[in-house]
Amino acid sequence: MGLISVRNFSHVSAYVTNLERSLPFYRDALGLEVLFETELAGPGLDAVTQPKGASGRMVGLQVPGGMSIELIQGGRRTGNVEAGHDTMIFSLCVDDLDAAHESLTQAGVEAVQPPTEIAGLRMFFVRDPDGRRIELIEFPGQATCVSEFHGA
Repeated sequence: MGLISVRNFSHVSAYVTNLERSLPFYRDALGLEVLFETELAGPGLDAVTQPKGASGRMVGLQVPGGMSIELIQGGRRTGNVEAGHDTMIFSLCVDDLDAAHESLTQAGVEAVQPPTEIAGLRMFFVRDPDGRRIELIEFPGQATCVSEFHGA
C-alpha cells in the first residue's frame, strides 16, 4: 500500500504550439468530443506555469471510457518535439485497427508506420500537428486496456 490511495487515472495534458491547428486533428481526425474550452490567466495559472503573468487557452476533449485530454496553448511549455524525441506518447484504443489506419490515411493523416504487432498487441502511430506521436492500439479478445490484457 502506498502513502496515498489513487482512485483512477484522470487526464493527460498536451502542450501545443497552435491550438487552432491541433484541435481539428484531435476532434475531427480522431473523433474526440470537446468537453470545454477556457482562457487561462491569473493567479491560478501563475501557480502552475512559468513565467508569472503567462496566459493561454485550454480545450478539454473526452476520450470514450471516461478519460480526457487537455490541449494547452501558452504558459511555459510548447508542444515542440526537439531532436526527434517525444515530449510524451499516449495511446488510444480502437476496435478495428486496420479500419482506423485506412480512415486516417484517407483523411491525409500520415501514419508513422503501418499496423504492426508487438507482444500480442497490434498498433500504429500517427503524429499530431506538433509532431507528437499518438499510438492507436487494438487489444485482442475482450481486453480494453493494458491491465485487462495482462490479466490484472
